[in-house]
Amino acid sequence: MIVSSSTLAALRALFFKNFFHLLLISSSIAMWAVPAWILYAVADVGVPALGHVAGATAMYWLNRSMVQGPRLATGAWLRRYSAMAFVLLLCSVFLLASSTVFALAGFLAGLAAPAAGELVADASRLWGLGGMAALTATLLFGYTSGQRQLGVSRVNIPMSHWTGEFRVLQLSDIHVGQNLSYRQLEGFVDRVNREEADLICLTGDIADGPKADLDRYFPVLGRLRARFGVIAILGNHDHYAGADRVEASLERNGITVLRDRAVTVDMGGERLHVIGLDDRGLDWARGMPSDPVLERLVAAAPPHVARMLLVHRPDVFRHAARLGIDLTLSGHTHGGQLAMPWFGGRRRNLAEFVTRFDRGLFEVGDSRLYVNCGLGVTGQRIRLLTPREISVFELGPSGLRDLAATDLTVEPLLQGSPEAV
Repeated sequence: MIVSSSTLAALRALFFKNFFHLLLISSSIAMWAVPAWILYAVADVGVPALGHVAGATAMYWLNRSMVQGPRLATGAWLRRYSAMAFVLLLCSVFLLASSTVFALAGFLAGLAAPAAGELVADASRLWGLGGMAALTATLLFGYTSGQRQLGVSRVNIPMSHWTGEFRVLQLSDIHVGQNLSYRQLEGFVDRVNREEADLICLTGDIADGPKADLDRYFPVLGRLRARFGVIAILGNHDHYAGADRVEASLERNGITVLRDRAVTVDMGGERLHVIGLDDRGLDWARGMPSDPVLERLVAAAPPHVARMLLVHRPDVFRHAARLGIDLTLSGHTHGGQLAMPWFGGRRRNLAEFVTRFDRGLFEVGDSRLYVNCGLGVTGQRIRLLTPREISVFELGPSGLRDLAATDLTVEPLLQGSPEAV
């Protein structure tokens, strides 16, 4: 059966519309099913089918009351409870996949010899227990040391019509709010200022939500220093926090905000036309593959000037490349926050379920996109093989240098380190 593209698009839209409710359901099932499986694997104690239904249902109503009703837990306790739920959810995915493989192997082995089927069943238990223990230990590393790492990425970018060299620094997804301390933000700003950038760009999700204390935190961002200023765009979380409120607070602290407009920056003899798109997307996760506002802004750009696009979600990159944008800077994905090593040095990550432009550097013709992994976190305070990121771009003449591979240096956050979990 061939499913039409319109049907697939409708199914994707339905999935993302109901994503958080589906996550609540699956997490509740996992919080019951994984301990029940461990009890059976270790002590050979089974639970009747109706017991599983009742247990999972009870977990669902407990979790729903914590999310939608008066909170039964707050602060650190709630964060640790949600972290436990997330770990159990991932363990349940591992357990389901491994159990399916072992069930098939056990069936085939049982056809040959009943004793062989029993051996496979015993191996399945040991594999499940050992695998979940290893997965839990790995995730605990992500909740502690993993999220305390800072990556500084350095990329050479050739720019059309340029003869000089300048340094542009990108920050994204700071998420000022409950997952970021004042001291931590001060440490980030001090680290950025040591780069002595010519221009600093903030590519959205600067605030986390409506409860973010902008009056306390944004003056710290106002200490960012670059020769030709600091430019920002807004992300989806900035709109949750109140787009006009976030924009006004940034402007009060000396940061230029571009919402569907552009500025031409005179960088000591070189001119860089910076276009900033306001955030919009198909849903909370996915961005737009094209944008008529971008066409209008590009058409109004001065001729023979290098052009850079700031857009929170990276999905519009192919459209930007067709319009001749030299460099696009984006964020939004957090690089998945969780990644696993893969062949060729690649790191597979959760953001690949949302966009093919998940993290790092992409090229289409002479146009480049860089997707920053973010400086903050959202949802869970966890990062695994995905350090918090500061991106530094050395922009120079296209005829004198080649595009360099991304150079990533990982540093520990010794000052103002984020609190675990």
